[in-house]
Amino acid sequence: MLPEIFSLEILLPFFLVLAIIYGALEVSRVFANRAVKAIIAIVFAFFSIMNYEVVMFINSILPYAAGFFVCLFLIWIILKPLKGAGGKGGSDPVLIIVILVLILILLARMSVTDYWPESSIISNTNLIWIIALLILIVIIWKAYKMGS
Repeated sequence: MLPEIFSLEILLPFFLVLAIIYGALEVSRVFANRAVKAIIAIVFAFFSIMNYEVVMFINSILPYAAGFFVCLFLIWIILKPLKGAGGKGGSDPVLIIVILVLILILLARMSVTDYWPESSIISNTNLIWIIALLILIVIIWKAYKMGS
Protein backbone atom coordinates (compact mmCIF):
# COMPACT_ATOMS: atom_id res chain seq x y z
CA MET A 1 0.00 0.00 0.00
CA LEU A 2 1.23 3.48 -0.84
CA PRO A 3 2.05 5.93 1.92
CA GLU A 4 -0.45 8.66 2.78
CA ILE A 5 1.49 11.30 0.84
CA PHE A 6 0.85 9.47 -2.45
CA SER A 7 -2.94 9.38 -2.15
CA LEU A 8 -5.02 11.19 -4.74
CA GLU A 9 -6.48 13.28 -1.95
CA ILE A 10 -3.07 14.96 -1.68
CA LEU A 11 -1.66 14.60 -5.21
CA LEU A 12 -4.56 16.22 -7.09
CA PRO A 13 -4.49 19.46 -5.07
CA PHE A 14 -0.69 19.49 -5.33
CA PHE A 15 -0.72 19.29 -9.12
CA LEU A 16 -3.63 21.71 -9.42
CA VAL A 17 -1.85 24.39 -7.37
CA LEU A 18 1.39 23.64 -9.22
CA ALA A 19 -0.27 24.12 -12.60
CA ILE A 20 -2.14 27.27 -11.59
CA ILE A 21 0.90 28.97 -10.06
CA TYR A 22 3.21 27.96 -12.91
CA GLY A 23 0.64 29.11 -15.47
CA ALA A 24 0.16 32.43 -13.69
CA LEU A 25 3.93 32.99 -13.58
CA GLU A 26 4.22 32.02 -17.24
CA VAL A 27 1.47 34.40 -18.33
CA SER A 28 2.62 37.29 -16.16
CA ARG A 29 6.23 36.96 -17.39
CA VAL A 30 7.57 38.04 -14.00
CA PHE A 31 10.55 35.70 -14.31
CA ALA A 32 12.30 34.85 -17.57
CA ASN A 33 13.84 31.60 -16.33
CA ARG A 34 11.48 28.60 -16.46
CA ALA A 35 13.40 26.81 -13.72
CA VAL A 36 12.70 29.68 -11.31
CA LYS A 37 9.00 29.55 -12.22
CA ALA A 38 8.95 25.79 -11.64
CA ILE A 39 10.66 26.06 -8.24
CA ILE A 40 8.27 28.79 -7.09
CA ALA A 41 5.26 26.75 -8.26
CA ILE A 42 6.55 23.60 -6.50
CA VAL A 43 7.10 25.52 -3.25
CA PHE A 44 3.58 26.98 -3.39
CA ALA A 45 2.15 23.54 -4.12
CA PHE A 46 3.98 21.99 -1.15
CA PHE A 47 2.83 24.78 1.15
CA SER A 48 -0.75 24.34 -0.02
CA ILE A 49 -0.86 20.60 0.71
CA MET A 50 0.60 21.14 4.18
CA ASN A 51 -2.67 22.77 5.26
CA TYR A 52 -5.45 20.20 5.63
CA GLU A 53 -8.25 22.78 5.19
CA VAL A 54 -6.81 23.90 1.85
CA VAL A 55 -6.57 20.29 0.67
CA MET A 56 -10.16 19.57 1.69
CA PHE A 57 -11.39 22.78 0.04
CA ILE A 58 -9.63 21.96 -3.24
CA ASN A 59 -10.94 18.39 -3.13
CA SER A 60 -14.47 19.68 -2.57
CA ILE A 61 -14.39 21.99 -5.60
CA LEU A 62 -12.51 19.68 -8.01
CA PRO A 63 -15.63 17.87 -9.33
CA TYR A 64 -17.37 21.18 -10.03
CA ALA A 65 -14.26 22.65 -11.65
CA ALA A 66 -13.87 19.58 -13.84
CA GLY A 67 -17.51 19.78 -14.91
CA PHE A 68 -17.14 23.50 -15.63
CA PHE A 69 -14.10 22.96 -17.82
CA VAL A 70 -15.75 20.08 -19.68
CA CYS A 71 -18.77 22.32 -20.41
CA LEU A 72 -16.48 25.18 -21.43
CA PHE A 73 -14.58 22.86 -23.77
CA LEU A 74 -17.81 21.56 -25.33
CA ILE A 75 -19.12 25.09 -25.82
CA TRP A 76 -15.82 26.01 -27.48
CA ILE A 77 -16.11 22.99 -29.80
CA ILE A 78 -19.70 23.92 -30.68
CA LEU A 79 -18.99 27.62 -31.28
CA LYS A 80 -15.80 27.14 -33.32
CA PRO A 81 -17.59 26.09 -36.55
CA LEU A 82 -20.07 28.92 -36.08
CA LYS A 83 -17.32 31.50 -36.65
CA GLY A 84 -17.17 30.66 -40.34
CA ALA A 85 -14.25 29.61 -42.52
CA GLY A 86 -10.93 30.18 -40.81
CA GLY A 87 -12.54 32.05 -37.90
CA LYS A 88 -12.95 35.17 -40.07
CA GLY A 89 -16.60 35.67 -39.32
CA GLY A 90 -19.38 34.97 -41.77
CA SER A 91 -21.14 32.37 -39.65
CA ASP A 92 -23.50 30.00 -41.40
CA PRO A 93 -27.11 30.95 -40.58
CA VAL A 94 -28.38 27.48 -41.55
CA LEU A 95 -26.15 25.87 -38.91
CA ILE A 96 -27.27 28.33 -36.26
CA ILE A 97 -30.95 27.84 -37.12
CA VAL A 98 -30.66 24.03 -37.10
CA ILE A 99 -28.96 24.00 -33.70
CA LEU A 100 -31.45 26.47 -32.22
CA VAL A 101 -34.44 24.49 -33.56
CA LEU A 102 -33.05 21.26 -32.13
CA ILE A 103 -32.46 22.90 -28.75
CA LEU A 104 -35.98 24.39 -28.77
CA ILE A 105 -37.46 20.97 -29.60
CA LEU A 106 -35.54 19.51 -26.70
CA LEU A 107 -36.69 22.21 -24.28
CA ALA A 108 -40.31 21.95 -25.44
CA ARG A 109 -40.27 18.18 -25.13
CA MET A 110 -38.73 18.28 -21.66
CA SER A 111 -41.50 20.57 -20.43
CA VAL A 112 -44.14 18.03 -21.53
CA THR A 113 -43.24 14.98 -19.49
CA ASP A 114 -46.67 13.45 -18.86
CA TYR A 115 -47.61 12.46 -22.39
CA TRP A 116 -44.89 9.95 -23.26
CA PRO A 117 -43.89 6.99 -21.13
CA GLU A 118 -40.23 6.78 -20.10
CA SER A 119 -39.85 3.49 -22.02
CA SER A 120 -40.82 5.14 -25.32
CA ILE A 121 -38.19 6.03 -27.93
CA ILE A 122 -39.14 9.70 -27.54
CA SER A 123 -38.61 9.74 -23.77
CA ASN A 124 -36.69 12.65 -22.28
CA THR A 125 -33.49 10.67 -21.81
CA ASN A 126 -33.54 9.30 -25.34
CA LEU A 127 -34.49 12.68 -26.77
CA ILE A 128 -31.49 14.33 -25.11
CA TRP A 129 -29.20 11.78 -26.75
CA ILE A 130 -30.93 12.09 -30.12
CA ILE A 131 -30.73 15.91 -30.11
CA ALA A 132 -27.10 15.85 -28.94
CA LEU A 133 -26.25 13.37 -31.70
CA LEU A 134 -28.02 15.49 -34.32
CA ILE A 135 -26.22 18.64 -33.15
CA LEU A 136 -22.90 16.77 -33.29
CA ILE A 137 -23.66 15.52 -36.81
CA VAL A 138 -24.54 19.03 -37.98
CA ILE A 139 -21.35 20.46 -36.47
CA ILE A 140 -19.19 17.72 -38.02
CA TRP A 141 -20.91 18.26 -41.38
CA LYS A 142 -20.25 22.00 -41.15
CA ALA A 143 -16.60 21.44 -40.18
CA TYR A 144 -16.19 19.00 -43.09
CA LYS A 145 -17.81 21.51 -45.44
CA MET A 146 -15.46 24.26 -44.22
CA GLY A 147 -12.43 22.04 -44.87
CA SER A 148 -13.30 21.29 -48.49
